[in-house]
Amino acid sequence: MIDRVRKPEKFEGLLKQLKEEEKIFSSYKDILIFAACLAKSRQVREPFLKSSEPIPLHIFSGEFDMAVINAIAITEQNDYEIQFLSEENQERKIMIFEEYAAAGLQIIEDEVLSRGKSVLESFIELLADEEADKNLLGDISSLAY
Repeated sequence: MIDRVRKPEKFEGLLKQLKEEEKIFSSYKDILIFAACLAKSRQVREPFLKSSEPIPLHIFSGEFDMAVINAIAITEQNDYEIQFLSEENQERKIMIFEEYAAAGLQIIEDEVLSRGKSVLESFIELLADEEADKNLLGDISSLAY
C-alpha cells in the first residue's frame, strides 16, 4: 500500500519559495492541497515521473486533507469506478491527487511568477481572479463539509 505523496521534482524550487522564502504556506502539504484544488477547479491534470522527497501520507491525516483527496478522486470524470473509501484504491486516489497538485503548481508558476510583482501580491491576485471566475475559495471550503 502507498504510504507517501510525491512532489514533482521540477517544482522543488517553487515549493521552497512558497514555504521557506515567501512563507505563504506553512507546509509542503498545504501547498499541494491548494495546488490540487486550483487545478481541479480548472480540470487540469499533469502526470509526472520524477519526484523529489515525497511527503509521508500520515502528514495528510487531518479530516480536511483526506476530504480533499477523496473529493478530487471521487469527482474524477474518468474514474467513476473508484470507491474512494476503499483501501485497495488508495494508490489510484493518491496518483490522481498528485497529478492535480502538479498541474496546480504549474498554474502557480505560470501565473504568479510571471506577473512582475511580489510573489505575495501576485498570489493574492491569483486568488482574487479565481474567486471572480469560479469561486475557488467557496469550492475549497465546501469540501470540508
